[in-house]
Amino acid sequence: MRLSVTKEQMEFLETLGVEDRDYTKEEIDGIIEGPVSDCLMERGWKPGPDFEETNEIGDMCEAIITALTKDRG
Repeated sequence: MRLSVTKEQMEFLETLGVEDRDYTKEEIDGIIEGPVSDCLMERGWKPGPDFEETNEIGDMCEAIITALTKDRG
């Protein structure tokens, strides 16, 4: 299945090495648990001791995770 993301989100995913193609559910899980989560943890937080607030990169990662998991039961 195609990734259910916006054009802007797809462009961001491409910077993480994710291609615009059909994926299985397991591959989508791998995208969420791999490059998107890694990016969120490494670059998605505003400076601070407790990782309390996301920055623009973190907001994008969270929006992509929401978009890719919204149709799950």
